[in-house]
Amino acid sequence: MNTWVMILITGAHKAFALYKAIEEGVNHMWTVSAFQQHPHTIFVRDEDATLELRVKTVKYFKGLVHVHNKLVDPLYSMKEQN
Repeated sequence: MNTWVMILITGAHKAFALYKAIEEGVNHMWTVSAFQQHPHTIFVRDEDATLELRVKTVKYFKGLVHVHNKLVDPLYSMKEQN
């Protein structure tokens, strides 16, 4: 049985925490960074929370959303037709 972890980070006031959680290595001062080593972690964030991230990282996240939407939208269309 797999255990999934979802971490919700919202708002500009949490932008530095998101940065520490995903762009630097695991650090005991930022315990959330330990989830980098968990095989099933999902970071859910809003646009404001990405203010401290590198542009490359933000583009990566947006690319994941784009791929997700391309895969999921056809499934919803098939359900609506039935």
